[in-house]
Amino acid sequence: MQTPAGIKNAMSAITHGVYVLGVHTPEKDNLMTAAWLCQVSSAPPTLAVAVSSKHLTTQLISQAGGFAVSVLSEEQRETALRNGRISGRDCDKLLDTPTVPGETGHPLVAKALAYLECELTDSLAAGDHVVFLGQVVRGERYPGEPLLYREPEFFG
Repeated sequence: MQTPAGIKNAMSAITHGVYVLGVHTPEKDNLMTAAWLCQVSSAPPTLAVAVSSKHLTTQLISQAGGFAVSVLSEEQRETALRNGRISGRDCDKLLDTPTVPGETGHPLVAKALAYLECELTDSLAAGDHVVFLGQVVRGERYPGEPLLYREPEFFG
């Protein structure tokens, strides 16, 4: 089903932060830029992130049983673009993006504004995406301002 132009245009006004999801499995580590992420609970702290069902990251999160979120700073726009335009099926994204391993083993973008490491608690199909719920088991925040997602800047 194709979304009518008026709905698509109105939805483009919804504000988002810019994040990089990191996933570690024994076979592959991967990074993916994401904007559709939000907190859904504070006790326990839980995030929801929507990932296209076609993306490699969907398969890897299910396999790994968790994921990490690197909250990007204003200075990391190129990191967002680099990890959002190429599939991890076609390359090793960790070769071009400095990372550090999180305590859960999932890769974290070096010098990000904040890190959240999550254990997968649930997932559900939502149209052409899968929504993953992750309980936050570790988090850190550093000084700086978050990078904000504006659709024309990233995909225009």
